[in-house]
Amino acid sequence: MAQKIAQNLGVSLANVEITRFSDGECRVWVKEDVRGLNTFVIQSLSKVADENLVELSLLGWALKNLGAKTVTAIIPWLGYSKQDKEFRKGEAISIQLVAKFIEAAGFDKVITCELHSQRILDFFKIPLVDLSTKKVLGEELSFNKNMVVVCPDEGGRNRSEDFAREFNLPILYIKKKRDLKSGKVKVLKGPKVFGKEVVIFDDIINTGGTIAQEAKALKKSGAKRIIVLAVHPVFSGKAASILDNSPVDEAIVSDTILLPKEKFFPKLKIVSVAPLLAGCIKKE
Repeated sequence: MAQKIAQNLGVSLANVEITRFSDGECRVWVKEDVRGLNTFVIQSLSKVADENLVELSLLGWALKNLGAKTVTAIIPWLGYSKQDKEFRKGEAISIQLVAKFIEAAGFDKVITCELHSQRILDFFKIPLVDLSTKKVLGEELSFNKNMVVVCPDEGGRNRSEDFAREFNLPILYIKKKRDLKSGKVKVLKGPKVFGKEVVIFDDIINTGGTIAQEAKALKKSGAKRIIVLAVHPVFSGKAASILDNSPVDEAIVSDTILLPKEKFFPKLKIVSVAPLLAGCIKKE
């Protein structure tokens, strides 16, 4: 991702060394003169999120100590963003603490893609730019009169409706219920989509189980073709296999998370958001 963004901007990546001591502690060394410069640290908080968060924060701290004019965190996938509220008494609102962690590291601004929830903006005391990826992913579709957007859940309602408006498509809604203890989702009812080409636009695919359930319900309701657009391919566990064996016909995701080759499957297509992030950096 960093290399793609640098190529879009016509610049080289800074000379940075990241190593670990024998006990696993992270050590960063910025080998550049950054005094008086606007600097950008590109790091997704994907697996292993804790390690990536520490690396990000140490780089920010090092750049500040070297006298950088500004230090901006480019976090394509803001890990911990699903933990944005207390589902059960005693649970930590983890993204709230992550925000404080990033601020304490000396960052002046955060740029990310497709936040899980807009309430996350309130947890940051520094500016946070949330880039929409609906155009980047939507441009991969071949639009036709039988295409319809289906909103997967109440939490993604605004995201789905914005996508439908952007591409002038009708929208329908799936009814489902989540067990707060187990986190498992049960699809209660799929909309009538007989003969339709269904598009689901979501921010995250985690285990793939919910998408698979939704696709089964939509196929039962007569969907001709199902295309899933998801910004962040977390793909934990057996997600790739689950999606490949589901009724989903095509899964289009972005490269906010670097996927290992074993997570690839025939239905998968990856689209880069590097030009989107590079364009945002140019405006800084």
